[in-house]
Amino acid sequence: MKRSENFEYFIEDDHMKIALVNSDKLPCPPIRSGAVPLLIDQIATYLVRMGYSITVFSIQDPLLSNYEIKCGVEFIRCPQSRYIEEVLFHLENNFFNLIQVYNTPLWILPIKRVTPMSKITLSLHNLKLGHSVGDYESINIIEIVDHIITVSKFVAQDIISHYPASSNKITSLYTGEDPSHYISHFSDRGTGITKKMKGKLGIPLDYNVILFVGRLVSKKGCHHLIEAMRFVIKKNPKTALVIVGSKEIGTSIHTNYIHGLKERAKQISKHIHFTDFLPVNELPDYYTMSDVFVCPSQWQEPLARVHFEAMAAALPVVTTMRGGNPEVVINGKNGYVVEQYDNPKAFAKVICSLLRDESLRCRMGNINRKMIRKKMNFKSYAKNISHLYEKIINSK
Repeated sequence: MKRSENFEYFIEDDHMKIALVNSDKLPCPPIRSGAVPLLIDQIATYLVRMGYSITVFSIQDPLLSNYEIKCGVEFIRCPQSRYIEEVLFHLENNFFNLIQVYNTPLWILPIKRVTPMSKITLSLHNLKLGHSVGDYESINIIEIVDHIITVSKFVAQDIISHYPASSNKITSLYTGEDPSHYISHFSDRGTGITKKMKGKLGIPLDYNVILFVGRLVSKKGCHHLIEAMRFVIKKNPKTALVIVGSKEIGTSIHTNYIHGLKERAKQISKHIHFTDFLPVNELPDYYTMSDVFVCPSQWQEPLARVHFEAMAAALPVVTTMRGGNPEVVINGKNGYVVEQYDNPKAFAKVICSLLRDESLRCRMGNINRKMIRKKMNFKSYAKNISHLYEKIINSK
């Protein structure tokens, strides 16, 4: 056995082969954005450093090679139209100790058929079992899969509520963020980025900035945030709201809902700034520029990763009591959890309390960045999931 560099445990000399099977929605690395491709891309490199042999399966994209080895990670990209068929072919002809399938439970059964000796895990970032996947299929999947990894405790509890027998097969792991990709809002570099970004967007330097990042669909609640701004600017007239997003990840499609948002914003247009979709590498400066991050989610969201992005930039986070979102925000400590999630005045109240107290924003933001640096980051996630892999692979 040998010790893996920079990690505190031992691994076998003969590398364990792990396959990470991305969904057929977005390519990996996340050149079109996407929380799952981002997670796969980030942890794959750490797992290679630990001594694992990692192969990532992903759909093809014109901007990416169909096959490459990058930072020790093997990427095999298949045509989207026949993606799972080609993945199954590769898995049948190349043995892997463990295969991790992301967000596509219905692939578990065919994968098990072509490679019955491999361990199989299912990583769920949405409510799938018992929802988009029916009871009969879900029960079969739970019986066959070796383990299920969920993005939040909320997702885990949802599965257990439908299928109590699954409880001994589920582990919840928060994905987190890489703190090195984000500059603290309160740092000297953060001050420079803030000045640059406000100039780019036409926001006066003495304005505070509220930030929204996410898909522009009704369940994400951006319309409530625009309405909240009407109350916010009455008490804090030097405030701007920056809205980053579009209907779908990776595109800037305009819809009736987006048109409605812009109509709502017209009366206070000098306080509202829309950017459309932005690639993931352009987002950090928007967080650094901002003073408060708001996730006004209206649906039972599994756990929006934008929380971790804001935390990495040392921002206080305002979120809603919906789904898994409040799991990472302790009300009054590192942000606020709004229980009246469909009430614009409720958002305005906590936003105003943050705007009038810079020391509070600083204290909450520093707590958030410390949480990201200490435990909610991709390196910690990779360590945790590697321990889980070892346990699963070595189990009878």
